[in-house]
Amino acid sequence: MAGSIGLKNIDAWKVRLLLGIKIFITAGLIWYLTNKFSDISFSTFLDFKQELPFFIAVALVPLNFFLQYRKWLMICDHSFSGQNRSDIFKSVLTGISTGLLTPGRLGGYPGRAFPLQGVKLSEVTAGAAIDKLNSLLVILIAGSFSAVIFLHSFYKVDLNLTLSLLFFLTGVYLLLVYLMLTPDFWRDFVGAQIARVKVVEKYFINFHAIGLFNRGVFGKNFAYSLLNYAVFSTQFILLVAAYHGDLSTLGMIMASSLVFFTKSLIPGITFGEIGIRESAAVFFFGHFGVPAGAAFNAALMLYTINVLLPAIPGAIF
Repeated sequence: MAGSIGLKNIDAWKVRLLLGIKIFITAGLIWYLTNKFSDISFSTFLDFKQELPFFIAVALVPLNFFLQYRKWLMICDHSFSGQNRSDIFKSVLTGISTGLLTPGRLGGYPGRAFPLQGVKLSEVTAGAAIDKLNSLLVILIAGSFSAVIFLHSFYKVDLNLTLSLLFFLTGVYLLLVYLMLTPDFWRDFVGAQIARVKVVEKYFINFHAIGLFNRGVFGKNFAYSLLNYAVFSTQFILLVAAYHGDLSTLGMIMASSLVFFTKSLIPGITFGEIGIRESAAVFFFGHFGVPAGAAFNAALMLYTINVLLPAIPGAIF
């Protein structure tokens, strides 16, 4: 018993230490940005040059969560049948809450299991991982293509090299999409590799048990991921317009995709990824004439309306 209590205390100490480190790094990044750029200040967080784009961005929040809900509902109906619709929606919110404090929001995968009835943690984690992977693939596709064009436009990368990279990325992503839409890939490769470690398959992530090897489910989930990406990208662009007072659509689309792409590549070393997202926004939007303060505030507001506020009811559920 004493040993068990000791292990629990050690685990609690590790969690507190990790949280403390993340908060320290977050504070350091925010301090650096506010000192380097004079127009970055929390006092301007609600200082909009145009209010209409802000209200439209907020109005898109329900659509954003509806698409997340539909993506998850599709997987639940296929693999965890009989679940109540309200429990599935709560599951999305609890995933946001549990992922808030964990690196890369990994806690959001098993966190979705809490409101669901009669499910195993390892199976829900597998379903959530597939749901997240579709969303991540959309971000990687948009971001990597934007990165190649960005480097050519602003850093004079050779045109032949740029075209070669674009063709190469097209081939890679077509192959990835094909694999993701192939049931044998998940069953015979991903599932089989995880199954080699029995403890992981039993307690953490089990692709075999959920039976999610259906091309139709994958395809529809990927389509919803595309729509979801379009919605939160639009929100970001509208928020930048609200703070900046100007809207250059093509440049904003490229900059927003690069921010999401950069954030997805960097491990979650800060609290809620605050600081990483804002730093990327300041850098990329700055190339399109957006002041640092406007880019910073837009990135922080996007996090507030899409993650931080929804995490509150998720913690209650």
